[in-house]
Amino acid sequence: MYSKNVERAFPGCIIFAIDQSFSMTDSFAGSPKSKIEAVATAINRFIADLISNCEKGEEKPRHYFDVAVIGYTTDKSGQPIVGSVFQNALAGRDLVSVVELYDNPLDVERRKKMQDDGAGGLVEVEVNFPVWYRPPAKEHMAGTAMCTALSHVQQTAQDWSMRNPGSFPPVVIHLTDGESTDGNAEPYAEVLRTVATQDGELLLFNCHLSSSTAEPVMFPNSEHILPDDYAKQLFRMSSALPDKMVQMAEVKGLSAAPGSRGMVFNADSTKMLLLISVGTVVAAPENLVLR
Repeated sequence: MYSKNVERAFPGCIIFAIDQSFSMTDSFAGSPKSKIEAVATAINRFIADLISNCEKGEEKPRHYFDVAVIGYTTDKSGQPIVGSVFQNALAGRDLVSVVELYDNPLDVERRKKMQDDGAGGLVEVEVNFPVWYRPPAKEHMAGTAMCTALSHVQQTAQDWSMRNPGSFPPVVIHLTDGESTDGNAEPYAEVLRTVATQDGELLLFNCHLSSSTAEPVMFPNSEHILPDDYAKQLFRMSSALPDKMVQMAEVKGLSAAPGSRGMVFNADSTKMLLLISVGTVVAAPENLVLR
């Protein structure tokens, strides 16, 4: 199980579920950026890297992956608002291919970054930064419709799995900072994890963007080492790491003991990106054959 290589005949599926509740506008890990801004940067960077991984010297990237970015919140009366965050040509579609993402960025921004100057130092340069996801305005961010969101993701993943039964199972990366406001999310996560292809059950990863000052925890193997009930619940909702991903975590310098689950508590932006890279099986190209 969890051994299928990604190729054009058997593409992979990556689904992001993003908490867009009002508390996600709080500052993130001591940074002036909000949690939702940090999430947006991480997802846009991941999509750009994913496209790059699918480029093989041809005019366009190869169709190795389908990607969804599902946002969720509520209106002011508490009614769930859940759906794709893609806009323009991709609006209203849950899953799109990497080829369609390549063709349809929302914008290309100029951003500053530090890079090696070739003489042992660093120099600030401007680079292109493609954007596919922009957070909603604060006035459109309210409650945490997590149960409705997980149900939506389950249907999206199920439909994809039925069309691609021979592929590696879907990977879901859920990024949230709080408690569900539309019920107990655990049963919905349990149903979501039963979605499967012939290669195994769906893998659900949870990134808890806590406001706590507690030390971050990567890939815990017990809920008892987590400091609050929300973190413990997200641990129970997360998939156990398959052996391949335990090995990938070790390659990244992350400790992943037997029984570790795909969960990060109190992540900063670096740890959030590590969770995404390990969880989406594209972090170690030597372990993933793209044909």
